[in-house]
Formats: sequence, structure tokens, C-alpha cells
Amino acid sequence: MKRFRTRTTAAAVTALLLAAAAPASAATYTHDRQNACRQVKEKDGCRPGIVVKHWHKGRSTARGVGWVYASMETRGRAAKARWLYQRPGGRMTAATGWKTATRPGSETSFVETSWGRDGRTGPQYPVGTKICVQFRDLGQPLCVRLR
Repeated sequence: MKRFRTRTTAAAVTALLLAAAAPASAATYTHDRQNACRQVKEKDGCRPGIVVKHWHKGRSTARGVGWVYASMETRGRAAKARWLYQRPGGRMTAATGWKTATRPGSETSFVETSWGRDGRTGPQYPVGTKICVQFRDLGQPLCVRLR
């Protein structure tokens, strides 16, 4: 009987250790997407447009920026774009250098580019940080605020 109890106890302890070492469930993360568009007068399309996919764990006040997308309605074939961030109370800072935004197809009237990849990747910033895209031709950035 003593031998049986030892094996049962060892199996129970092993099961508890494996359960404790298991990775956290994906349900503990919240993924969000924010976008903005500066409308082109009397036309469909944005000049520019921004989409930011971000994530955070539980009640964390840090937001991970996984993917930033920029687009612009234009007649040209290409344009230079970059993304920027501004922490609350901080200065506007370029997150990347200038990157060429190109037409995704011959029939489209806009250029686009993106940075990062979807999922729980990328740099983390506090809640309230502004994420912006800027096209060199336009000058004025378009921003969303991480919530």
C-alpha cells in the first residue's frame, strides 16, 4: 500500500507542476485595432490613412504595437512614409526612417506600406501614446492614441 501511495502522490505532483509551467492562455491578452483617415475633399480615400494593431496583457498599462499601416490617395507611383510616436508628456520621435510606399496594383489610386507584423510583437508604449504616420509630401502626420 505504501508503494501505491508514493506513485500516486508523485503523479499528482508531476501533474501540478506541468499545469503550473504551462504557458499563459491567449485569452489573457487583448488585441485592438485603431485607425484614422484624413478624408480627401469630394473623393473617396484618405490622404493619409493609418491603421495600428496593438495588444496588451490583462490590466497592463503598456501597449505593444505589432503592426502599423500607412496609405495615401495619390496620383503618383510612390511616396516616402515613416511612423512616429509620442509618449504622454514626451516629444514626437521617429520610430523608423523613410520607407517607400508603393501602389499595390495597377488599378489602384493609392500607395501603401506597413511596418512590423501582426501578433504580440513590436515595441511597447504606455497608454495614451500617440502613434502617427507621416508622408514626406504631406508633412503633417496623422495620429491615433493608444487606449
